[in-house]
Amino acid sequence: MLNSKIERLSQLLSHSQKGLVFVDLKSKEVLYVDENTKERLELKNQKTLEIQNLFYDYDLLISEIHTHPQSKSDYKWFLKNENLEKIAVSVHFSSLTEFFDSNTEIYSITINWNHEYATENSEIIDHLEIPFLQADLNGNIIYANSRLIHFFLLSPDKIQSYNAFDILSLSESFKNEILKHNVKRMIEFQPQQGKLVSFQLQSFITRVQDKPNGITILLLDLSELQNAEKILKYGEDKLRTFFATMNNGFVIINQDAKILEIAPIFKFLLFQVFAFEVGEDIFHFFDEKMKQKLMEVLDSAIESQSVQTTEFEYLLLGEERTFEIRFIPVRRYDPNDKKIMLVFSDITEAKKLDRQLIESMKFASIGEIAAGLAHEINNPLQSALLYLDDLITVDETDPNERRNILKKIESANLRIRDLVKALLDLGRMESPNRDFVSPYYILVRTSELVEVSCRKKNISFTRHAGPNLPGIFVRWQEIEQVLINCVVNSINALSEMDKIRQFPKIELGIDLVKNQKKEWVVFSVEDNGPGIDDDTLEKVFLPLFTTRRNKQGTGLGLSISKKIIAEHGGEIYIKTKEGTGTKVEIYLPAHTDDNG
Repeated sequence: MLNSKIERLSQLLSHSQKGLVFVDLKSKEVLYVDENTKERLELKNQKTLEIQNLFYDYDLLISEIHTHPQSKSDYKWFLKNENLEKIAVSVHFSSLTEFFDSNTEIYSITINWNHEYATENSEIIDHLEIPFLQADLNGNIIYANSRLIHFFLLSPDKIQSYNAFDILSLSESFKNEILKHNVKRMIEFQPQQGKLVSFQLQSFITRVQDKPNGITILLLDLSELQNAEKILKYGEDKLRTFFATMNNGFVIINQDAKILEIAPIFKFLLFQVFAFEVGEDIFHFFDEKMKQKLMEVLDSAIESQSVQTTEFEYLLLGEERTFEIRFIPVRRYDPNDKKIMLVFSDITEAKKLDRQLIESMKFASIGEIAAGLAHEINNPLQSALLYLDDLITVDETDPNERRNILKKIESANLRIRDLVKALLDLGRMESPNRDFVSPYYILVRTSELVEVSCRKKNISFTRHAGPNLPGIFVRWQEIEQVLINCVVNSINALSEMDKIRQFPKIELGIDLVKNQKKEWVVFSVEDNGPGIDDDTLEKVFLPLFTTRRNKQGTGLGLSISKKIIAEHGGEIYIKTKEGTGTKVEIYLPAHTDDNG
């Protein structure tokens, strides 16, 4: 298979006038040499097809290839012919590993024969980016490139008067080691008026006809690498400190909910109680119902590759607390490597604050509609008092007429009772639990409270409900509060217009909509008010943003409403046209078999 790939690849590249060699740097084996190169180098014996038999300073070449796997320019180099004569060429190399087994290190080396260079090593290797020297077996320098000369502040004209062992301050034992075999070792050097620099020294024994005739030394500057390591370590320490001061817990899990990693955070109390361990099922602390819910969220996060959020209640040290889990997909190059980061947060206090904000919004709405309700209560009350006065002052003997008067008194009192009950229910602290309710029930209750305020402002109020509406699983008082807030916004917009509409109107409705393969109950509040300009529309859901700052507007209504609807798995949208009107649509998941 390898040979067939090489043959096919060589055929694709054979049109070039340049020489072509494939080498495997792991085995130092030459896998392919084109016929032109074989002829130029007089290579007749297959046993000579090894990298050391083709290239002078082959260890240096291998090191350069590893340093720059994809060379951007040609390198001057020497080839060997059958008689070990030097042939000056330029070479260009490129990795071919992606075409072969990942266990190989196969490179193509392209040879340019169209240049003639002097035969001095300085002409060949002076352009190398790493300090480099060649010396005899006594350490006397034969050649050093400009990078090494510059770093050690040597005189280029007297380069052959220096000794490599003295310049590098090598011990006697290290010298002997270099002369026996190839060496790779860390050394430190401090140039004049400079800071201490760390190098990785790599030495190679050069041979002629298998006899040592000198040494080649390369110095790889590790200072940048060490600086990068320091920066990375500093970043890790800062991140660890950051995690340790956060009121969060971080866990990496796989698609089967098995724990892969746990952030070393001890402040997060829940982790101390749960005592998570790598390799265990992270959800085994929960009952089966909750475990199934969390697994569904996990599967959804993996499938959609989007962040998912859920909450759970837990009795922690005798106190009922609320926690949030964010499921964050960890994106990898391998699509099969599916990992999820779980971020645990204690949101108990935030939930309490939300409840307080909702309560404040609720009482602000009560203030908005209270005046209208007082007027609405006064009318049936006055009617009832007049009928009672008739009964007291007029001796009505006809039993049918008496019954008719009493019915009217009863009707007026029932109207008063329903209005007062609706107002009291609105102000009552709602249950934290969700109930299965009819959306029509919420529509009727809301209408009872807001249509009075509409009449007082001479605004026509209507409502509609689609047929066969399914139930919804919600905290219905919160949904009612959101609707009231939206209607009150419409009332304010219509009544505060510079030029009042001749026929101002508001319509409250419910419809069933199928979207994204799910069924939604959609509440809508539509008015023919002034509409909202684009700049304001971008900000309406921001906390504390209001266009009614001089009219006691808090800027909390829509931001809290959006949060309430989001907690119920829904969405809230605003459709508007400046000068024409506004429609608010509130999507809530319908409780149907199709929705699960």
